Amino acid sequence: MPCVPDFLIVPLITAFVVAVSLSLLSFFVVLKRWAFLSVGVSHAAFGGIALGVLIGVSPEFTALGFGVVAAFLIAYFKRKGGFHEDITVGVLFSFFMAVGVVLFALSKSYITNAFSYLFGNLLMVSGGDFSFSVALLLVDCLFLWLKKRELLLLMMDEDMAYVYGVNVDFLYYALVFLVTINVVVAIKLVGVILVTALVVVPASVALKIAHRFWWVIFWSVFFGIVSTFSGITASLLWDLPPGATIALFCGILFFVSVLKRY
Repeated sequence: MPCVPDFLIVPLITAFVVAVSLSLLSFFVVLKRWAFLSVGVSHAAFGGIALGVLIGVSPEFTALGFGVVAAFLIAYFKRKGGFHEDITVGVLFSFFMAVGVVLFALSKSYITNAFSYLFGNLLMVSGGDFSFSVALLLVDCLFLWLKKRELLLLMMDEDMAYVYGVNVDFLYYALVFLVTINVVVAIKLVGVILVTALVVVPASVALKIAHRFWWVIFWSVFFGIVSTFSGITASLLWDLPPGATIALFCGILFFVSVLKRY
């Protein structure tokens, strides 16, 4: 990695903390086929960000609010409403993105703010973001450690989990909530459009080389860190958006893992 200015040290450390958090949850996102959920949440958060910029409040809070609403609507309609997930995500995806574009257009810094949130910007990451990211990582680790057995049952078969006494609805929505918060936090780093790469790719690659739970988690975190390190290095060297370069290396990693099978 090239010489890093002092003002980028905190954003860079935050980037790796966020990468570890997303990689930890990537296993569950992949097994539950929640890639579309992360897409819906990130694009819903874009509408919240635009609202925060327009009315002059912290975009993180409004983004989190929009993201949580979207995530629970997607999860609820999938489980209780009889709608396929892709239908709900498609509707919410376009609706919240449209809200975001309209609200950003009404603000005075449309192009600068929109581009930063769409594709990521290390300079937007603050000390407060670092503290929150570390706290969130600790919550993720504690949740996975305490609920490992229940989560594995949920991944395999929800009906069997219910028979074994697992509070399936609570665990399902708690996991949705955790994924939502982590996705929203990562938007500053990777951007709305590209955050799904860090949510999906690490575990997708890890599952090709490991099958035991903790080994999959280990390799998922490893690949998430490698992709983030490579992407940020390329971003600093060639002055490129970090979200794009991180997603690019995630894609390269995935294609290499697929080609090695042949």
